[in-house]
Amino acid sequence: MKKLNRPSLTQMAVEAMTDAVAKVVEDHRRRGRPLAVWRNGRAYWITAEQAGGLSERARHDKTEN
Repeated sequence: MKKLNRPSLTQMAVEAMTDAVAKVVEDHRRRGRPLAVWRNGRAYWITAEQAGGLSERARHDKTEN
Protein backbone atom coordinates (compact mmCIF):
# COMPACT_ATOMS: atom_id res chain seq x y z
CA MET A 1 0.00 0.00 0.00
CA LYS A 2 1.28 3.48 -0.88
CA LYS A 3 1.98 5.86 1.95
CA LEU A 4 0.44 9.33 1.56
CA ASN A 5 3.04 12.07 1.46
CA ARG A 6 1.35 14.72 3.63
CA PRO A 7 3.07 17.70 5.18
CA SER A 8 3.47 17.64 8.94
CA LEU A 9 1.28 19.75 11.19
CA THR A 10 4.27 22.01 11.85
CA GLN A 11 4.84 22.52 8.12
CA MET A 12 1.17 23.37 7.59
CA ALA A 13 1.24 25.84 10.51
CA VAL A 14 4.37 27.59 9.19
CA GLU A 15 2.85 27.84 5.71
CA ALA A 16 -0.41 29.25 7.11
CA MET A 17 1.48 31.85 9.18
CA THR A 18 3.68 32.82 6.23
CA ASP A 19 0.62 33.25 4.00
CA ALA A 20 -1.16 35.34 6.66
CA VAL A 21 1.84 37.64 7.10
CA ALA A 22 2.20 38.03 3.33
CA LYS A 23 -1.45 39.06 3.03
CA VAL A 24 -1.11 41.61 5.85
CA VAL A 25 2.02 43.12 4.26
CA GLU A 26 0.24 43.32 0.90
CA ASP A 27 -2.79 44.98 2.51
CA HIS A 28 -0.59 47.55 4.27
CA ARG A 29 1.30 48.20 1.04
CA ARG A 30 -1.93 48.87 -0.87
CA ARG A 31 -3.25 51.20 1.84
CA GLY A 32 0.07 52.97 2.40
CA ARG A 33 0.11 52.02 6.09
CA PRO A 34 3.26 51.26 8.11
CA LEU A 35 3.84 47.88 9.75
CA ALA A 36 4.87 47.35 13.35
CA VAL A 37 7.78 44.90 13.73
CA TRP A 38 9.79 43.66 16.67
CA ARG A 39 13.59 43.79 16.33
CA ASN A 40 16.25 43.45 18.97
CA GLY A 41 13.80 43.83 21.82
CA ARG A 42 12.16 46.98 20.46
CA ALA A 43 9.11 47.81 18.36
CA TYR A 44 9.66 49.72 15.11
CA TRP A 45 7.45 51.10 12.35
CA ILE A 46 8.50 50.19 8.81
CA THR A 47 6.98 50.62 5.38
CA ALA A 48 5.60 47.60 3.58
CA GLU A 49 8.41 47.95 1.04
CA GLN A 50 10.96 47.61 3.85
CA ALA A 51 9.29 44.35 4.89
CA GLY A 52 10.84 42.63 1.88
CA GLY A 53 9.40 40.02 -0.43
CA LEU A 54 6.56 38.91 1.80
CA SER A 55 4.03 40.89 -0.20
CA GLU A 56 5.34 39.24 -3.37
CA ARG A 57 4.20 35.87 -2.04
CA ALA A 58 0.69 37.21 -1.47
CA ARG A 59 0.56 38.43 -5.08
CA HIS A 60 1.82 35.06 -6.30
CA ASP A 61 -0.79 33.20 -4.25
CA LYS A 62 -3.60 35.36 -5.70
CA THR A 63 -2.61 34.44 -9.25
CA GLU A 64 -2.61 30.73 -8.44
CA ASN A 65 -6.16 30.68 -6.97
